[in-house]
Amino acid sequence: MEIRTLDARERPTVARLLDDWRLAEGWSAGDRFRRQMESDPTFSDENVVVAVEKSRILSVVSILPRQIRILGHLIPTGGLGNLYTDPEVRGRGIATELLEHACDSMRTRGLELGVIFPGAPPATPEFFAKRGWHGWGGQQTILRRDPAAPPPVRSGSAEEIVLEPVLPEDERTLQSVKSIHAAYGASRSGTVARDDTLWHACLKLIPAPREEFWIARRGGLAVAYARASIVDDALTITELGRFEDGAGALAKLVASLLEPRSKDVLIERSIDGQLTSEQLRSFLVLPTFDDLGLTVALEHLGIRSHPMDDACASLRCVNLIGMASRLDVDLLPNEEGADFLRRILPPDAMVFWPADRF
Repeated sequence: MEIRTLDARERPTVARLLDDWRLAEGWSAGDRFRRQMESDPTFSDENVVVAVEKSRILSVVSILPRQIRILGHLIPTGGLGNLYTDPEVRGRGIATELLEHACDSMRTRGLELGVIFPGAPPATPEFFAKRGWHGWGGQQTILRRDPAAPPPVRSGSAEEIVLEPVLPEDERTLQSVKSIHAAYGASRSGTVARDDTLWHACLKLIPAPREEFWIARRGGLAVAYARASIVDDALTITELGRFEDGAGALAKLVASLLEPRSKDVLIERSIDGQLTSEQLRSFLVLPTFDDLGLTVALEHLGIRSHPMDDACASLRCVNLIGMASRLDVDLLPNEEGADFLRRILPPDAMVFWPADRF
């Protein structure tokens, strides 16, 4: 068996292999791989590692370089995605060899941190933990309307909050969203820094076939935004952001996602109407975040928060000394990668949006 990088002529073969990995909402990992080839500016054949035996591709994993904010610094990170082994050859340790090769490759490319998102068996958090990766589970939040809550009290402000859908071709609105994203993420460790090319990719590489994308304006000025899709069969906020004075506006936007639609674009292709808008929007999943102002503003609107453990990501230091040097943080005696990461990036403080998943 040979482990090497992808030949461009093998792209269709890898996509077909990944088609056997079914994702939510009727699409596959092969569909995601094709979108990455078309839209991700960091995609290259050199960043796709394959295990080959007698000209047959048995297993694959993609490395997608990103810059992740930690303690105000940008850390060169390798996001691993599309890890998949043909079911006929599982149990031979192929994925283990592939992961080690990918980590060596990331280190050679100057990447200091590896991030992967566990999924269905066999690619569980336990699978990665046995191979040197460390589970980074925070607490996601389940949002529901409290039927017993009194109607929200109007603030009396003359500047009404207006919610508008964001259209991909509306460059002016997208510039406002980018500004909010940069300001909101600047002080939050774990967020991905996006330049214009990565923003363009992020709008296409959504974690589900369809999404809602809204912006909130006050007095005509954009102050908050949110994106939502069906992820793991639940309505999920895939990212959000606000300016410092936009907690109330963001809360109104989030609350609006819990309102059923007469024509719900997220389930317009639901088979035989198995899922209604009322069912879909009976609750909303908010990934790990740290915004007390938003939580309080949601409570004023009668939206209750219920914390729940979030398996989230698995991390691995692929260049511990390099990362510590970049952060200007001294390593403690005998400190290993997992201990260092927990010191600088506690799991409950890692804000990584599903919109950036690999």
